[in-house]
Amino acid sequence: MQTLSEFRQKLKRKNQNRIKYLRTKFKNYADEDLDEKVADELSGLINVTEILDHEPTEENSRRRSLTIKTSQQEAWYRDALKDWLGQHPEVGVSGDNNGGMYRFALTFFVNQVVLNPKNNSLSYADLLKGMDEINDPYPMLNQINLQMNDLKEMTSFIAAMDYLENMQVFGPTRQIDEIIQTDIRSEIDESSQYAKDYDAYQKRRKNDLANKRQRRRGEGMEFKHD
Repeated sequence: MQTLSEFRQKLKRKNQNRIKYLRTKFKNYADEDLDEKVADELSGLINVTEILDHEPTEENSRRRSLTIKTSQQEAWYRDALKDWLGQHPEVGVSGDNNGGMYRFALTFFVNQVVLNPKNNSLSYADLLKGMDEINDPYPMLNQINLQMNDLKEMTSFIAAMDYLENMQVFGPTRQIDEIIQTDIRSEIDESSQYAKDYDAYQKRRKNDLANKRQRRRGEGMEFKHD
């Protein structure tokens, strides 16, 4: 089992490598032009690095007893943790050891929240929101959201194709019966021209989205395609 010093050094090296990677990748961007997610991650990494560098003062290192006034609420939470520890002996903490339970809860929270760059910079409200999403009792909704993204992509493709059809092929006077034919194909039929066009459009759209994320604010939305 690694010591606290080894744990801190290992995590510090990992974070320093990540900071170096992000700084190199976005070296041509000013801090205010960075994507919000990238800026938040960098902020979290820097915060965690500062925490890892912290050394307790001699006064804080002295052994002290911790006294917590036990109310009905504290007793309930302590019993809940005790029951959980009883179901998970692999943790190695006895539910009859109040000090051990305190140290376990403190260590778990610090490791998973305070020392996690993705969580460190979150507000308490955002942290709770993230936990709610993780503990969502209806995971199928996440799958539906993914399918909605596919639907948005397909709708965008149809709109683009319809525009080209209107403006470049049939002209503004086209009739509906010129489009709805008995041999119309879907994108599922990979041999059809429609499917090939749809696949090309997906690749183009993903490329445009990637370009959009890399563009600085105020640069506009013009894209060059090969």
